[in-house]
Amino acid sequence: MVRSLKTSSFFDGLKYSCIGAVRANKWKIAVIVALVLCGIGVGVFVAVKYNTSYQLYQLREIDLQDFYSGFAASSSAFLSRTMSLFVNLILIVLLALSPYLFPFACALFVFRAYLFGLNFALIFVFYGIGSLFTAVIIILPCQMLTLFVMILFYLLLRQLNQNCKRYGGVDVNRLVFVIGGFIALVLLNLVETLLLCLLSGRVILVI
Repeated sequence: MVRSLKTSSFFDGLKYSCIGAVRANKWKIAVIVALVLCGIGVGVFVAVKYNTSYQLYQLREIDLQDFYSGFAASSSAFLSRTMSLFVNLILIVLLALSPYLFPFACALFVFRAYLFGLNFALIFVFYGIGSLFTAVIIILPCQMLTLFVMILFYLLLRQLNQNCKRYGGVDVNRLVFVIGGFIALVLLNLVETLLLCLLSGRVILVI
């Protein structure tokens, strides 16, 4: 019973922190969303316009042969994406240390949005309408949720650091918070990988 109350209190506190962070950073969210949409748009444009160029082929992180062999939905791809998420999380932790690093945080989110737009469009370019289900039902929601969690994690951590500097101390163990964020990202990655395995999804997305 006590554990249940503690768990409920933790999630209530997390919910309150998320709402507070969103309300306190409305203009930052507007800027990030606008830049992310631009990043996705640029990625789609590059994929459509330059899909036959050798340089664009070099941007693809899985070879066609690996793709057809199911590598993209394998444990190796899962570990590669997990490592990528870990690196991104560490960068977010560092960028959340100072408000002056906000432009660099935006650049990170835009870069991921660009890679998403690029790879998402390339799925249709290389595999046609047959990839529609995989792209829209699996990849789109999973990758957008991953990006959303990263942005929310950055805003929450920036708010925690700001409160710590302003009031002293901190009401949440930030290490636990970082571990929780990483677990959330890994779970999203796991769900995406399992769905691709179950549905034999074709995907070249490893970002």
